[in-house]
Amino acid sequence: MNDEHDSAFDSVTSWIVAALGLLVLVLVWGVIFTFTVYSQALGDAFGLSSLRLSSIFSITTAAFYIAGGTIGILIARVPLRPVVATAGAVFGVAIGLLQISSSYLGLAVVFGLLGTAGGTMFVIVISLVPQWFEQYEGRAMGITMAGNGLGIFVLPPVWVWLLERTGIREAFVVVGGATVLVMLIAAVVYRRPPELRAQGTAPVDVAWLRSNLTDGRFVSSLVGFALLWSWYFLLSADLVGILTTGGISRAVAATAFGIVGGVSVVARVASGEFADRIGMRVTLAVGTLLAAAGMIVLPWTGTEPLMYVLLVIFGIGLGAIAPLFSPIIIERFGPANATAIVGVFTVAEAATAFLVPIGLNLLLGVTNGYVVPLLTVGGLTLLGAGLFYRGTAPKTSPQL
Repeated sequence: MNDEHDSAFDSVTSWIVAALGLLVLVLVWGVIFTFTVYSQALGDAFGLSSLRLSSIFSITTAAFYIAGGTIGILIARVPLRPVVATAGAVFGVAIGLLQISSSYLGLAVVFGLLGTAGGTMFVIVISLVPQWFEQYEGRAMGITMAGNGLGIFVLPPVWVWLLERTGIREAFVVVGGATVLVMLIAAVVYRRPPELRAQGTAPVDVAWLRSNLTDGRFVSSLVGFALLWSWYFLLSADLVGILTTGGISRAVAATAFGIVGGVSVVARVASGEFADRIGMRVTLAVGTLLAAAGMIVLPWTGTEPLMYVLLVIFGIGLGAIAPLFSPIIIERFGPANATAIVGVFTVAEAATAFLVPIGLNLLLGVTNGYVVPLLTVGGLTLLGAGLFYRGTAPKTSPQL
């Protein structure tokens, strides 16, 4: 390696990139994925029915994963600073539009823009941070991805405090304004490492996409990645219903998913340390196996002690998967087009986020219980772990 490249990896700049990524994820997750905290205030302010209110969140998450992932593909060979600045500007425009919008259509546009800008930043952060590290890649990603868990842990009380003192529009000016500020600061710093900027690799185009989608290892990784998130989106959709059906009180069950997020904050940092020692693929596989095992036991959870044990297991699983998947796929399929690689995988994750809740409802209607749906999702998670582990094996590994 040349001297410039040596000085770039694991440098002060590297940790600044990671620190800004942490702040971006805290705020983006705290705006978008704490919707349940401020949804009532939003519905009251705009006179929305529960159906329309839930559709706003669906629009936001669809934009986050699909639009964000697609933009990640398109910007693979584009300088990052103007993209990050544009994402910050779009987020700011959305906050401004919220101040003057008074209709459901206007609100849909606002949250579609928030999801698109937030998803773009998510793809950039999780694809850029691994590129700046060699020796401490796992640790850096563990710290950066702790932002997701911190966002859903720290921001809810901030929303509550603001909404007790002001309206939803003003609350968004505060939280959204802070998010825009951090994005614009990131726009000053964010760029690819020197060596990657100097490489003259092939552009991301139809031929590039076709080449990857006809690569058995890539397809195995892609399908496996989508499936290994099955457990998480099932919990996101109906954990309270699962626990109350098993005999847990609704008041206790309502706090359950927050516990998963809180545990995952610590687990994300710890998983980075383990990954640097035993390998990222092994660490992620163990975390996924724990999540699948928890899913298989979950139908028979009828006591609070067992529930808390499973919540810790799910938090550890989330903490192992979330920070490690992006450096694994970037290392395996090449850092030069990292944002495009992560974008493709993010779109695959969107398919799981959309299909798992629908599949859960269909299976519930047929089986009249959670046992079959949860065992099915546990099996899909295990299958996803195996496919992802196989597909991301180093190129020198023999074909299985």
